[in-house]
Amino acid sequence: MARRALLCCVILVAGLAVVATPAAARPPPQPVSGFDGFGDDAYAPVNYPSTDTADVTVDVAVHANGTSTWTESTTLTDPDAADAFRENASLRETVVAARFAHRFDRDTAHLRSRVANDTLVVTYRLDGVVHEAGGGVLLAPFADYTNDYYPGDADVTIEAPAGDRVTGHPEAMVVADGGTTLRWNASTGVGDAGVSPGLVTFTPAGAAFPGVRAELVVLATYGLPTLGVGGVYALLVGVPFGLLLSGVPRLAGRASRDVRASVLAVGLAVSLVGVGVHVVARRVR
Repeated sequence: MARRALLCCVILVAGLAVVATPAAARPPPQPVSGFDGFGDDAYAPVNYPSTDTADVTVDVAVHANGTSTWTESTTLTDPDAADAFRENASLRETVVAARFAHRFDRDTAHLRSRVANDTLVVTYRLDGVVHEAGGGVLLAPFADYTNDYYPGDADVTIEAPAGDRVTGHPEAMVVADGGTTLRWNASTGVGDAGVSPGLVTFTPAGAAFPGVRAELVVLATYGLPTLGVGGVYALLVGVPFGLLLSGVPRLAGRASRDVRASVLAVGLAVSLVGVGVHVVARRVR
């Protein structure tokens, strides 16, 4: 019986190590624009003329109804490539779908593309990255603990919902146009990993307590789920581990140490709760 208890302890400790490991195994940063590396052959066997790109832009229109419209464009430096995409809609749609059908871990909707002169323009709708609560609006596609995004060669513009103003934003972004837009490019800075460094909040222009409204929408989106995950983590790991430890003296035939062992078990269980909260808190910084 004592061996079984020891085995359970080993399994639980190993489980904790597995939970903590993904934080160190975070993948490398990713560029914001889907046009990054567009001229390479990453999507072979789709055959299109090789071309470099220039003047990459990413325009994000945020809507208070929970949607966002994205327009990404780039100049194709090879005229043959521009002609191929203009004249062959099937080729263009295949290449565009390969790069833009899935963005920021979500499927896009209403994906469209066109060629204007030598510029390839792609538009799509991205749902699930805009949240509304407490009188504020939250944009969070860049808020990902497992990755941090950087603008690369793109000029990124984020437009506030109609009638709203930017209230909170990542340090790498710059407020412009009287608070209605955000600018982000290589000159303003790169992003940081974690949720909080990637959040953009908006509140109605002239509204009272804009900071409070912004915090409320963040809390409604991330706060309560975070507490729930932390609680489940503590229940699944901390409680069984604490109960197991409190029973070790009985298994060893040392009843006189039951009280001290129970206190120790409770302390360790509380510590595990702290570990769980810490792991989750790192997800929301």
